[in-house]
Amino acid sequence: MHKHSPRQRRVLITRPQAKSQQLEALLASHHIPCISYPLVQFLPSIASQIEQVIADADIIIAVSENAVSHTDNQLSQWPQQADYFAVGKGTAQQFLTLNIKAKAPVLATSEGLLALDDLADVNGKRVVILRGNGGRELIAQTLVKRGATVEYLETYQRQLIAMNDGDCVLQWQQHQINTIVVTSGEILQHLWENIGEMQQTWLKSLSLIVPSERIVKIARKLGFESIELSEGADNQSILKILLNEC
Repeated sequence: MHKHSPRQRRVLITRPQAKSQQLEALLASHHIPCISYPLVQFLPSIASQIEQVIADADIIIAVSENAVSHTDNQLSQWPQQADYFAVGKGTAQQFLTLNIKAKAPVLATSEGLLALDDLADVNGKRVVILRGNGGRELIAQTLVKRGATVEYLETYQRQLIAMNDGDCVLQWQQHQINTIVVTSGEILQHLWENIGEMQQTWLKSLSLIVPSERIVKIARKLGFESIELSEGADNQSILKILLNEC
């Protein structure tokens, strides 16, 4: 797979607005041209009985930074007796801003989390998973098989943003975009389904940066050939790929 040099990169960022702005600033500091076109946004969602559910938890797992921040907005106090886990480094860092130490896997995926020794024996434990609306069921299903009682707290909603396929693609092409950052399978499918058949061939010609093997598989099924796998969905991991440091 051919990799562009950092100077050759022309990057399209599809992350939610706040993360896109942070990554834009980071890339600008390394003189990597980029534009952002957020394809998903997050809206708060009130979780019922959140105080009681959290208070009774032995283990608290957050699947994203948004899960931590939106839960914190609804919570008066985080329990001290619970063990905390985060799917990725960025989520663990979000916990740390609240003075909570969360364990996170090197491989920032559900599979990586489930491979942690601390989650091998959860028989009889009460587990609370913090997340948005929907998402993968692997963590819950696996922990239930290991003997845990699992409950979800959905404290935000993901909402896909409509695309103006003709105008946006023309803009991307005028900027000579050759690299695209996509941090979820949902975003990739949304982009693919709404860009228009005429532009799908062009889209597949781009270098695609993704944070998990699961998204790699989705991309390959769609026909992408130049796929680069970052260590995680956090902006520093994405930057390392763009700088060809891994």
